[in-house]
Amino acid sequence: MPNSPGIEQLLADSRLAFLNQQNDMALKLANQAILLNKDNPDAYKCAGNALISLGRYDEAIKNYSLAVKYDPNNGNRYYDLGYAYATNEKLADAIKNLAKADELGCIPENLVQLYNLLGIICFNIGRYDDALVNLNKAQQLIGVDLDILQRKAIIYGIKNDFRNGLSTANQIKLVAPSDYLGYKLAFKLLIQAKRYDTAEKELEKAAKFAVLPIDYYLDKVTLELEKYQQDKDKTHFNKSLEIIQTALKTVKPTITSTIESYINAAEIYLQLENADRTIDCLNAAQAPIDAYNNGFEIIDSHLSEPIPLTEFDIEEMIEADRERIADEYGDYGLDELVESIEPDEEGNREYFTEIEDQPQETNSEFKLDKSEEFKLTPDNSDQINRLYIGAYTLKKDFNKVIEYAKVLQASENIHNSYIGKYTEANALKELNAPDWEIKYQEIIKFFRNAMIKDPTDIMAITLRIQCYIDIENYAEAEEICNLLNNEIKEPLLSKIAQAKSGGD
Repeated sequence: MPNSPGIEQLLADSRLAFLNQQNDMALKLANQAILLNKDNPDAYKCAGNALISLGRYDEAIKNYSLAVKYDPNNGNRYYDLGYAYATNEKLADAIKNLAKADELGCIPENLVQLYNLLGIICFNIGRYDDALVNLNKAQQLIGVDLDILQRKAIIYGIKNDFRNGLSTANQIKLVAPSDYLGYKLAFKLLIQAKRYDTAEKELEKAAKFAVLPIDYYLDKVTLELEKYQQDKDKTHFNKSLEIIQTALKTVKPTITSTIESYINAAEIYLQLENADRTIDCLNAAQAPIDAYNNGFEIIDSHLSEPIPLTEFDIEEMIEADRERIADEYGDYGLDELVESIEPDEEGNREYFTEIEDQPQETNSEFKLDKSEEFKLTPDNSDQINRLYIGAYTLKKDFNKVIEYAKVLQASENIHNSYIGKYTEANALKELNAPDWEIKYQEIIKFFRNAMIKDPTDIMAITLRIQCYIDIENYAEAEEICNLLNNEIKEPLLSKIAQAKSGGD
């Protein structure tokens, strides 16, 4: 239906306001256009765009739906509606409308985003083969895209398709050889495949060719911890602590990475059964800015010196640079390349940019921004509370254990809440509190009800069995075990037998 000039002007002004992020004005103009012609799909699209940017997703969906109603053969209308549903986490409706958009056809830029969005949605709901199909379609249209390649590599890892995953990581390295992303993805795939020697070589490649972020050092920690699983040599824990300290001294960390570094160090100290240092690191994680700016040390000064930045000596790195220059400039090396540029009449090369000496900032001078607000994520908080419980259990300070167990009970994560409930009861038993047996009966009932509600809740089942072991009701524990499959049952029966024999 042709628009009147008034509507055309309103829509043009609405689009301009939207492009300039004046979303309230864009919505107002779009609504004025709708009042002039309630059958105009472009007016509803303009309103939907503004509402999406304002975070009013249900209203955006309503307007995009009306755009579809008045222009039902236009795939772009279905794309807008599918995007709105996806933004509002209504994924089934999003897939339905995006598929319709694909069927009818869209403008090229929408088509790329359509396949990318379908790939992301399918990934989020676990339809990994469909995700790969759609991401590949997006890649065919847009060409090389690091975000798409990264998501594909992750999917291949989930599918245990290491060959294609490593191939995708190599594609990322071809596009961005100095970016750590490709090496990181390859490393994770190799660790998953238990190819530890090759994983270590991957980190060596990264150290030689990439700009190293803090993730590189955290991956080195992962490798040390994997080595510990192989040989049970606790020196890997000390090496891990040195790596974390080196990372914080070498890389300018964010507040988030500083928090994660302190938490990782606390986990390692707990493995070393050093409760005091575990608590120190957890306290630092909760006040990361002050801890970092005041020079909090992950390891005590009497421990070994931090590891070097890389395992390559400087001559080897220089040689690698020369090889890359030779590859880029053919027969010319760097010196030959410079000499090949003709000087001016006076023998000068005035076209060279003058480089002034400047003082180099050392990482010790770097400080986290005190004005930057930060908030621990729920996962961070849960992890910290679990580690406090572990540390105070080592110290046999069960009143503190109860304190943190009660905090953990309020977790959004139901399984962390379970751990908090069980830990409180167990700490009361350790304290020989008058009501510890009543508390055990209370949580046994709680876990029984959780099992009734969800028979697949293995943690509820395991903790209920553990409660029966703690109160020496082995018959009940064995009865529940006999309902489980052998893979889960056998370790639990072994645990019951060990408890029966007094832990020998």
